[in-house]
Amino acid sequence: MENIKYEKYDINMFFVLFLFSVISCLSIFYAQEMSQYDTNFVIRQAVFYFVAFLMIFLILHFDFEYYMYLSWLLYFLGLFLLMLLAIAPPSIAPPSKGAVRWFELPLIGSFQPSELMKIFIIITLSNITFKHNQRYSHTLSADLKLIGKMTVVVIPPVLFLVNQPDMGMVMMTTSIFITMLIVSGVSLKILAVLFGIPLLGIAMFLWVFFRYPAVIDQYIFSYLSPYQVRRFYGWLNPFEYVDEGYQTAQALLLIGTGKVFGSDHQIYIPEAHTDFIFAIIGNTHGFGGAALLIVLYFILLYMIVMTAFKCHHPFGSYLCAGIAGMLAFQVFQNIGMNLGILPVTGFTLPLVSYGGSSLLTTMLAIGLVMGVRYNRKVFMFSSSDSQYKEKA
Repeated sequence: MENIKYEKYDINMFFVLFLFSVISCLSIFYAQEMSQYDTNFVIRQAVFYFVAFLMIFLILHFDFEYYMYLSWLLYFLGLFLLMLLAIAPPSIAPPSKGAVRWFELPLIGSFQPSELMKIFIIITLSNITFKHNQRYSHTLSADLKLIGKMTVVVIPPVLFLVNQPDMGMVMMTTSIFITMLIVSGVSLKILAVLFGIPLLGIAMFLWVFFRYPAVIDQYIFSYLSPYQVRRFYGWLNPFEYVDEGYQTAQALLLIGTGKVFGSDHQIYIPEAHTDFIFAIIGNTHGFGGAALLIVLYFILLYMIVMTAFKCHHPFGSYLCAGIAGMLAFQVFQNIGMNLGILPVTGFTLPLVSYGGSSLLTTMLAIGLVMGVRYNRKVFMFSSSDSQYKEKA
């Protein structure tokens, strides 16, 4: 039947993104007051946002179903960039803190291929899930087959990321994989086994660590380097292990001195404009400002999830779900490491931290969501997704 397009432009989401741009530039301005760098990052971030808004406006006009046909091309393009990064000379891919994660290109500047790769993985997994569910019913064998397909897609980029090494992005890829598994329709019993075993292992480790620490020292920490062990204890007790837990301790002091509505008392912290921008917000605007930012993230995630629910095509719904999972994990991880409840991994705070690669890829992902909303359709006399099921 004839379809009807409606609510083409999501003005509310554009407004939320505008609020994020204001918060980002204002927070980076306060971070620059520490005089850690001579560069004016506020102007750069404003330019990145301007380019990002133009990019979103262009992307949302492309029918999201086209990405389904381009998914494998994008996936192998991402793998090629990761492979190129692994073999590139130091003049193009300089090491930083013992890792090779960035291209340094003339005029363009720094570019992190893994940021693009996570978007390509979401698109590819969405395509695989849609086509699998279109062909098979949810039986045990079919669900296991789908999990196998998704695992095969995730393993190659994870291996490249481990080689860099970039364990933070490995965690991000894992979170995307878990999100796509949850929304794919796989049996809850299978999900319970897949997630229950690792959670049980973590719980047992924590119980043994706090009850019998000598056992952990003998059978686990003895196989790690002293630096890795100190990093672990620096996370748990940053004020005692002052070297390894320095950033966490400074972040906690910044947030604590912010009180309810902010403070003028400044405490130095490395990477204030990137990884630890949340600590700056907690210091300058207090609990009220930090809470408002978290509420804004909930609003954005709610909009993305509602777009997934209202989409007429399962591929679009999977795409939105994967992007929502990616953003939720990154926000949770960054704020968690600022508060000392999670280890420091180098995640930026989406839409707020300074960084061209991070901001542009995040806005690219949101542009895909807006494209789903812009191109969604209402089918008259259609009850469900049965139009996408294969006829017997």
